[in-house]
Amino acid sequence: MSAAVAPSSAADTTSSATRRRSGRVTKRPEKFAPESSPALSAKRKRRDGNESDIDSDAPLSDDEQSESSQGEPDEEEVRARRRKKKSGPGAKKPPQKKPKTNGEVVNLAIRPAKPAKRKNAKPRKALARKSALVDEDADGLYAEIYARGSRLEDVAAQWIGRFNEHEANAVAELINFVIRAAGCHIQIDEDDIADPDNCVHRLGEIQDDYQHEEISGYPLISKRGAGPFRNSLQGFFIILVQTIARSGLMYEDNQLMENIQVWICTMSSATNRPFRHTSTVVALGVTTGLAQVASDIAENAAKMLRQKETEAKKSRANKSRLSTIDKEVAVLNQKLEHVKSLITDWFDTVYVHRYRDVDPKVRAECCEALADWIMTYPDMFFDSNHLRYLGWILSDTHEGTRAEVLKQLSRLFKDKDKLAGLKTFTERFRPRIVEIATRDSHTNLRASAVELLDVLREAGFLEPDDIDTVGKLIFDSEPRVRKAVVGFFAENVNAAYDLLVEDMGGQEALDEALAPLDDDEEYENPRLEWLKMKCLVQQLLSYDEDTGLPSQIERITPYGAELGLVSVGIESRFSLAAQALYDALPEVRSWEVLAGYLLYDHSQTVADAAGEDVETMLRQNCKLEENEETALLDILNAAVRTRLQRSAEAQKDKKRTKAQREAQKAEQEETARRLTILIPQLLKKFGALPEAAALCLRLERELNLDVFQELRQDTALTALLDDINKQFLTHHNEHVLNEAIGSILHASGNDELKELVSLKIRALWDDLTGTFDALRRGRDLSVCGNMDQNILSGVSNIVLKMAELAKASDPSTLDLIAPPTKSRSRSQRHAALDTPPIASLLQILDRGVPGADSDPETDEAEDVLVRHTMSLMLMYFLWKCRHLSTHIEAGARIPDDDLDQVAGRRDACVTALMRILESRKGADEVRVEAANLLLDIYNMFRSLKVMKAKVNKGSKKSNGRAGEEANDDWEALCQDVDQPTVKLLLQILTALENNLAKRVRKRLEEPDVDDDPIDPDDEPESSDDEAEDEQSQSHQQIRTLLAEERLCTFGSRVVQGVQAGTLDNDDSSVRKRLERNRTKLTPTWREVVGHLDLNKAIKGKGGKKTQPIKEAAKPAKSKKIVIEDDSEEEEQMDEDEEMGDAEEQVNGDASATEENGAAEQSPGAESVLGD
Repeated sequence: MSAAVAPSSAADTTSSATRRRSGRVTKRPEKFAPESSPALSAKRKRRDGNESDIDSDAPLSDDEQSESSQGEPDEEEVRARRRKKKSGPGAKKPPQKKPKTNGEVVNLAIRPAKPAKRKNAKPRKALARKSALVDEDADGLYAEIYARGSRLEDVAAQWIGRFNEHEANAVAELINFVIRAAGCHIQIDEDDIADPDNCVHRLGEIQDDYQHEEISGYPLISKRGAGPFRNSLQGFFIILVQTIARSGLMYEDNQLMENIQVWICTMSSATNRPFRHTSTVVALGVTTGLAQVASDIAENAAKMLRQKETEAKKSRANKSRLSTIDKEVAVLNQKLEHVKSLITDWFDTVYVHRYRDVDPKVRAECCEALADWIMTYPDMFFDSNHLRYLGWILSDTHEGTRAEVLKQLSRLFKDKDKLAGLKTFTERFRPRIVEIATRDSHTNLRASAVELLDVLREAGFLEPDDIDTVGKLIFDSEPRVRKAVVGFFAENVNAAYDLLVEDMGGQEALDEALAPLDDDEEYENPRLEWLKMKCLVQQLLSYDEDTGLPSQIERITPYGAELGLVSVGIESRFSLAAQALYDALPEVRSWEVLAGYLLYDHSQTVADAAGEDVETMLRQNCKLEENEETALLDILNAAVRTRLQRSAEAQKDKKRTKAQREAQKAEQEETARRLTILIPQLLKKFGALPEAAALCLRLERELNLDVFQELRQDTALTALLDDINKQFLTHHNEHVLNEAIGSILHASGNDELKELVSLKIRALWDDLTGTFDALRRGRDLSVCGNMDQNILSGVSNIVLKMAELAKASDPSTLDLIAPPTKSRSRSQRHAALDTPPIASLLQILDRGVPGADSDPETDEAEDVLVRHTMSLMLMYFLWKCRHLSTHIEAGARIPDDDLDQVAGRRDACVTALMRILESRKGADEVRVEAANLLLDIYNMFRSLKVMKAKVNKGSKKSNGRAGEEANDDWEALCQDVDQPTVKLLLQILTALENNLAKRVRKRLEEPDVDDDPIDPDDEPESSDDEAEDEQSQSHQQIRTLLAEERLCTFGSRVVQGVQAGTLDNDDSSVRKRLERNRTKLTPTWREVVGHLDLNKAIKGKGGKKTQPIKEAAKPAKSKKIVIEDDSEEEEQMDEDEEMGDAEEQVNGDASATEENGAAEQSPGAESVLGD
């Protein structure tokens, strides 16, 4: 029977193939890829020459064929494969013909021999959930979600199936999952679920048992995997609620949601933090799921209503269909009302209480959930009753919660469809958002608030005052805040620019009237970029309110009245703003156009020129004032610096190609070449203005001087240095002099230019000393009030310039007597000087003793001269100390003449300073400056012993003999402060402390008997007598900060003296006096005095106790050199070394650091005294 059927089957196959080839079949058959085909199996059997026992099998039925085509291979194919394996690689079989259908090839699926390995076999969600900490004994829903990595949809569907089988067990499993997620292993059973009235008592028992375990952490706050754990936990309940809704249990069985609500809401009010936090996350997830269900129902109801309207508009409306739609809409509305009632219950039971929870993490969870509900179901949550909760959270005490609400508000405001509904909320809570942006103590929150306000500005919800308040943050001290406000500020500038352009006729009219300019004409003709720069500088100046503040004081935040001390050399507000705006405004990046704008002669522009010429209007609108030119010079400095820095970084970038790096190098060289031409032009125009001249000089420090050596442009550099020297000699402003010295130091840092710079510095010394000799010739500089005002001012300016120049070079010229000049008159030959300039400078210190009868203006000028002289003497002795340290390090002998000279001038300076301390009272400025210089002199020479100890230690290790011929006469310079001087210094300290205490309204300890009596006239005025306006508060704060600066500056020198051993060599009276009011003043003063504990820290690290260096008793200060015994020095060697370590770590202020740096430099090191 089988033999008869098989041929017929083959014949059918043949006839079918013939019909397909004939083309009579017009319907294209469906393609399929069966595992095997009976016809092909039979053909393979015949080709392989199989035996009759296989061919005689009965044919497969239709059902069997379908199963074999979809399932595994049948027995015939299995046997055929076995025979192929046994036969091995024998005779090569001919290729099989592929069946065709209407001329097209049918590709059959071929099963691979080995299944290919997939790289990502596990789903990503399962990996994320498995990252949570899971115990080995985890079971139930907890194991299915976190241990097995099952899909949340599948887990929810399986739980619904278990609920249909046994309701109480399923609900108990769900509640146990929440308890386990809280970190508790205690479980409830179906009996607890059956008794909901006992829920509170049962949960209380579980909490008590859990607290006895004293477990501090739980999964939601775990450092590893808390985020994925929380997402899976909340995501499961969202999907579970949706699954319950789709299954109909939410509407058919009210007890399910009620039981879940009873247990979860009770846990959300638990006193135990893990239970409360976990259940709150679950409750918020349930509410989110209900909101999504309600949103879907509302959307379906709306679709049905639209279908009804469409059907009703037809000419022949189907009434039965309309009736069906009405019934369906009624059912949906009933479901929606039921879901809304559930949402209301969950919201009132959980959210209303937990949004103000004591745990900030719970409050942040509530904030995020409410924003999700507003976005998911705005019909219920997008109203003032729910939005107010977000507004209240803006005043949360925790920064994390405030950050979360700012994030969610930005999310809401970016949805343009919700802007209209947020207008009332914005009017109510906008001041609080502005306050966060301007006054919050956390920088990241301020930046987030600024970004939110930028969105409000785009929506038109900000008032002009708010725009100005936020715009002032471009001057903020925090870079992140400046970066965040860049877009906000740039849009304000663009708005002002567009308004000006509109007043001038529009952008098209300006483009037609202004012909395109070539690069060569950028310095000659106005352009629209100038108008944008004009708007920029006007905006910056309108926000800059601190032009009258002292140089060392700046507002901490540009919006309020809080001021603070700033370090020396900090960049200006305009420079910081320009750096932030560099990428936002193309006009700031075009520094060449900005330079052309500054060099343009605006005096040619008539103020009220008649006519409607566009170019004339542009010239008038672009005309700059003096303060605007200064601000633009600052912006030019910042733009050039940023351009050169980025060019240098691009050259070092290894990711760039060689051609790109060479292009950056060429651009840098071209920028340097242009600046060399530009700086003299700017100095020529703005050299008369001190502030503008200082900014022009600062540009020189941005130059890469190596470029000029490569281009052989020595002439241009020489001319530039001449211009710098000219500015140094013609100006008397301290800011200009500082910038000129900075430029000179920058040039001297280049090895190729050292010789040229040395010649220029020598010329400056010759010029200054020559002028000083002319002024001091025939005059007694030690007597106060014997010079005219002009002469006094001239001497003061010359001394100031010498003090500034001493920061860059050795003032050894002051030790030389000027050679007699060839004068024609006999009187001038008799007036030749026989003393060096340093002798006259020491005489000037005697002018610090106040005279009997003098007017306040003269006294002020005399004090300025004395302070300038003190600055010069500090630099003079620093250089002398450096020369001595060079000899000590080299182990060379110091000439006796040099030691006698330094000792004599040191004693003369100390004597003059003592007279100033004794003649003045209280915290007089000159008295405090004299005390600072006195302590600096003692401390800097004391550091020589520290250096000697290091040299001796190094020479012992290396067995060198370099120090055998060295003399120790210099040790006479390392003296201690005597007790009368210590008493005077402590009196000054008491006066400074009382001055600051009165400012900050603090009460100090009772003064000592030896302290100066407090003069009521010297006390600061009480703030109660001043008007409580903003200006008076600002002045009061400035005086407070200056008083704090003076105390900390003086106190740091006293602390350094204690550490170095110049003070407190017999007892610890000075230390006790410093610590007396340590905690009663400002935090800065507490930190300064805290450096006294440095010895204890060193003792803890090294194990040795650090003691001050005790020297043998010495006579009063004298020029005579006292030689100490060598054995005594060796005994104190270890103590000196330890003291050196202590001294190196104590840096009271900038000048103290400068002294140590100058004293410890090697002979070949460059001078850093001017940095």
